[in-house]
Amino acid sequence: MNLRRQKLLDRGIGIPLLAILKPLVILAGIILKRDHTLPDPGLDRGGRITVLKMLGGGSLVIALPALLGLRKRFPRVHFQLVTTPSVAPFARTLGVFDEILTIEQNSVFALAASALHALVKCFRSNCFIDLEVYSKLSTVFSVFTCAHNRIGFYLENVIWRKPIHTHLIFFNRFAPVHLFYERVAILLGAEVATYQECQKLLRSVCKIPEVSASPQHGRPVVVIGSGCSALGQERMFTAPEWSQIFRSQLEKNPALSDSRIVFLGGPEDQTLADSILKILYASHPNLEIENLCGKLALTDSIRVLAEAREFWGIDSSLLHYARLLGRKCISFWGPTAPFSRLKKFPIEEEVHYRKVPCSPCVHVTEFPPCNGNNVCMKSLVSPMTDDILEKNLPVFHGAPEF
Repeated sequence: MNLRRQKLLDRGIGIPLLAILKPLVILAGIILKRDHTLPDPGLDRGGRITVLKMLGGGSLVIALPALLGLRKRFPRVHFQLVTTPSVAPFARTLGVFDEILTIEQNSVFALAASALHALVKCFRSNCFIDLEVYSKLSTVFSVFTCAHNRIGFYLENVIWRKPIHTHLIFFNRFAPVHLFYERVAILLGAEVATYQECQKLLRSVCKIPEVSASPQHGRPVVVIGSGCSALGQERMFTAPEWSQIFRSQLEKNPALSDSRIVFLGGPEDQTLADSILKILYASHPNLEIENLCGKLALTDSIRVLAEAREFWGIDSSLLHYARLLGRKCISFWGPTAPFSRLKKFPIEEEVHYRKVPCSPCVHVTEFPPCNGNNVCMKSLVSPMTDDILEKNLPVFHGAPEF
């Protein structure tokens, strides 16, 4: 199922189920009279903490200081993650989970069967942490776990998650997201892990030496992350726009022409990287460029990042890994806003963002209003006055096609 169909399924099934479950949960609370005080002293003796995160490998990387803080606070606890096959590789690089349970999404039958299996494995957890802010079905899943404490987020409207979660944290979409992940850890009595602790863990899990080896071929490496997940692909530049970025960066720093340029990403990013590569070869024939999209496992990509001099990219998981590894980062933002995703780290960083009236839109609207005409990203590479931007602001007519 594509992302839009998943959203429809989430609303179409999730909302009726929540309407049915809510009075039952209220009744169970009156009858059982459970003590939901946090921190839960029982977690010091063991038990289980289950985390649910279905979309966004980059979000898990952002959440690492909170997750590692919980892991350190409760070393005896069995730490589980419920996620999708696309996010599971990112979870494995973090090294905090004892078990990763995946829910398939390629069909309704596969989703139901894998969700039931995951539910059995995390049934009656001591604590269930729902990191999905917008999903209705994730809230339904949390009820069926019968976890003693269920922690989740709410937006402007709290009615459909209260009292299904026993503890709710207000999630402000226009504030730094890491603060809300870290609030979960603090609620459970944990201290948020430091930048150095997170970097050390990532290097250990991915088998990266403390002092990276010399760059291959003797040239400094510049890694490019041109792709992102299906959630908000309006974050991406076109191949000609990437060519403009290269021209601009080379003009500022001519020494970059002696670098080895490496494209990293998944198989779905390979076509775009090839298109960028062809344009760059035409304009800069002396550049050494390699497209490794889809050719490396995630841990191998992280090792390449660890040896890079700098990273250029859009808002994606690769950017968040590069920041954790201490690389110099040059990032470009539009449909998402840097102030909501970037925790202050002791690194050299260059952030490009122009606040146009319809930005940010990802995580704010159900569907981006531009339907792909991302003027927010275009304005970073093309000279646009405020008047031109206002005339080109998207007006979305009709329902999107599914």
